[in-house]
Formats: sequence, C-alpha cells, structure tokens
Amino acid sequence: MPKSYIIFGASSGIGAACARQLAGKDVRLILVARRTERLESLASNLPGSVIPVTYDLHDLEGIQSVFRPCEEGEFKLDGMVYSAGIDGVWPVKTNRIDRMREMMDVNCFAFVEAAKHFYKKKYSMDGSSIVAISSIASLSHEKGLMSYTASKASLNSVVQTMAVEFASRFIRVNAILPGGVDTEMAREKGQIMAGVYGACENGAIDSKIEKDKQPFGIIPPKIIAEQIAFLLSERAAYITGGLISVSGGRKSR
Repeated sequence: MPKSYIIFGASSGIGAACARQLAGKDVRLILVARRTERLESLASNLPGSVIPVTYDLHDLEGIQSVFRPCEEGEFKLDGMVYSAGIDGVWPVKTNRIDRMREMMDVNCFAFVEAAKHFYKKKYSMDGSSIVAISSIASLSHEKGLMSYTASKASLNSVVQTMAVEFASRFIRVNAILPGGVDTEMAREKGQIMAGVYGACENGAIDSKIEKDKQPFGIIPPKIIAEQIAFLLSERAAYITGGLISVSGGRKSR
C-alpha cells in the first residue's frame, strides 16, 4: 500500500531534501510552501505522486485547507514533516514584539494548527508519525537569537505535550534539533551576523569559522532528511516525545 506524507516548508533546505528522500513510485507526497515557482519545480522533478500546495503559514486560520487533497483523493496520511520556519537576528534592545510574534506564528503556532488537523481521523492513519524541525539553538543562549530560540523552545515543549496526547492513536511526535545546516536560511543568517555562521562574500558559510563552533562541520540537509525518514518509519515505532539532537558537535550550553 502506498505511503502518503505531507511536508511543510518543502520548497527549499531541509524540507526539499526530505521530499527528495521520501519520493518514490509507491509514495504520495503533499508538498506545502509559499513560493509557487520553486515548489512546482521541485514537484515536477520527483518520482511518484506529488501534489504541490502553495500556502503562506502566516495565515493560521486556513491551514486545514492544505489537507484538502486527502479528501479529494480519498487517502490518509502516514506522516507529517514540519520544516517550515523563519529566522532573524535582533539583540534584545532592538527587538520588536510584532517581529517576535511573526516568528512564533510560523515556527510554532502554525505547527500546532497543522498537527491538530493531521490528528483528525479523516486525514491520518493510526500509528502515523509527526516530525518537527527545531534547532540546537533552542537549548543555547547565543546573542541576537532571543526571538528565534524562544520560538524553537516553545516548539520543543509543544512536541512533548502532543506526544502524550496523540498516543491514544499511536501517533508518534518527535523533533529533530539540528546544529548548523547548509541551507539558504543559514547562509542568509551568516550574511546578517558573521561570527555566528561566518559568511564569505558570496554568502556561503565560512567553514573555518563554523568548524570552531561545530567540530564535525556543517551538516548537509540530506543527513537531516535521512533522520526524518527514520522517524517516519516503522523502525522508530517506539520513539515518541523525543528531542533528538543532531548537533555536529555544537555545544548546546
């Protein structure tokens, strides 16, 4: 029987790597992102059944609409991956509540809404799995990252509470906490705050500066995608409520 998954934040970074990892002739994917062109380009190059859905997760009220393909195609999901997120570097003295609220909306509250709808029996199978992408930064205290780390720490707490509540349907809920991953968002952050990621002139992450912070080196998105695939699989059948660090040696404290 084909497996079916929904991936949020699928147009780039870890989400796109996860789509490539999971795609196959016996797999059905719903890919959700706000950038239509990139989303459709990715979908057209993947095997199997791929349904691109353009949606901006700033709109918390309409998130249920992304699950409409399940009703139209009369299938249920075996897993959900939440890799959507926004970033920003602002010292406390320049922080604005509106920007902090926006980050909480996308990094945490939209996940809550998506998982709430996924939990409905009309959308998901008993024994399915949810994987959220958090960050090792949620356990650390780096300058300028208060808003980001607060949103990811909230996500961690939500994941652990959901794991308890969703156990009645044997739905597993876990989060992966990566260190520095070579994504577009990380490169953009490097441009904003060289020294956290250390950007070169072309926007690439300076591997020498980053290696001082993360001894195993910058993590390729494919490595995180493989961990996601494991958590979605039956091999992880007894893992739930986990905050799984893939730190690359980056200190969490």
